[in-house]
Amino acid sequence: MLSTLGVVAACYLTALLAVNLSTSSYASFINRIFPHIGAGASIDQTSIAAEWQAIQQNYVIRGVPPAQGTLGAEQGMVQVLHDSYNDRFSAYLSAAQYQELNSTLGGRRDGSIGIGVEPRCAGGTLCVTGDAPDRAVIENVLVGQPADRAGVHRGDELIAVAGITLASLGSDETTRITKAAALVRGAVSSTVRLTVMRGGARLTLAATRANLQIPSVYSKLIGHVLYVQVTGFDSDTGSVARTQLQQGIAGGATSIILDLRQNGGGYVSAAQSLVSEFVQPTATHKNVVVRRGRLSANGSPSSAEEVSNDTIQAGGVALAQPMAVLVDGDSASAAEITAAALHDYKRATVVGEKTFGKGSVQVDFPLPDGADLHLTVERWYGPNGESIEGSGITPDRIVSLPGPDARFQLQAQSPPPSGDAQLQAALTVLGA
Repeated sequence: MLSTLGVVAACYLTALLAVNLSTSSYASFINRIFPHIGAGASIDQTSIAAEWQAIQQNYVIRGVPPAQGTLGAEQGMVQVLHDSYNDRFSAYLSAAQYQELNSTLGGRRDGSIGIGVEPRCAGGTLCVTGDAPDRAVIENVLVGQPADRAGVHRGDELIAVAGITLASLGSDETTRITKAAALVRGAVSSTVRLTVMRGGARLTLAATRANLQIPSVYSKLIGHVLYVQVTGFDSDTGSVARTQLQQGIAGGATSIILDLRQNGGGYVSAAQSLVSEFVQPTATHKNVVVRRGRLSANGSPSSAEEVSNDTIQAGGVALAQPMAVLVDGDSASAAEITAAALHDYKRATVVGEKTFGKGSVQVDFPLPDGADLHLTVERWYGPNGESIEGSGITPDRIVSLPGPDARFQLQAQSPPPSGDAQLQAALTVLGA
């Protein structure tokens, strides 16, 4: 098992300078504070031990547990990456957070009811810059899931969960929503009561919690256009998308819209599989979907080393149909890899708003105590060699929406396709 420090030193995107010191007289103590740091770790053990000794001997509260020192050290190493290298994505995850991450990437939501809640300002509207949200609005209600069956509507303002008002859960709306989400989750087959405001009326609705297996791919024929919505890049996204593409084309689809809006990414391998359904290699870009590599200590993109290529897999099922790709500011990571590849190969017209700009790859390194180091290990580049880190992908055709409420969705309650300006622009691009 790799240690926290060993993982950071061996795999972090920007090479870390290490100082090798001999084992100090505090070695055994360090082993207690840092049980995950293996022999030969390049760390100033003397200074760390001295700091911990000062805490133990002088801190105002006696007997700070060594486990808290371990936690602080693990979190502190990651904080150094944030502060020194502007790394927004490396993270220390507790055992519970790591388990939740794995469930999410597998499409599982255990003990859930199928809603998404967002902070909003007066009237349930998006907040303008500088305004603090003061209410929680249910923005996503998954069709056919417990909340939907219980009568919860998109746009309902969430007032209380299980009789506990959101106002009592914290001083700011983000904290309240986080705590409310924990109250919504619970034992399978148990009931949770949601109190909501809808059109001036106060309603209490009861939903039965369930283990949800939520697909990441949805599709629908709109005339002769196959609309494919990909909400995340999960372990089975590639195979599910392939099946739905085959079915849609067999059903008469002559063009395709790939909707990657509000898609925060997932597995790079899933992006590779999805791109492969649409693209054949060209003389310009060979067969590259994405290039990945580490940077030297100066962090310059031109210093990328240990570069590997994820390539197109033969046998795509939708190689000829005209395409448009929908993106927005929440399209990130694997969604951007997909959009960049389809754009660079001139396979699709990109429509919507500039993407998030996450041009790095993270890998999970489980730790002995069940926690996880979610570590940035590579910077990625599209087929044309460009990085989108911090800058995002600018669509070929920029079209804005007044807010996420105006986005058509297949998996959740939403306005019809005719009310989605970005989708309508994509249909226009395809001549539909």
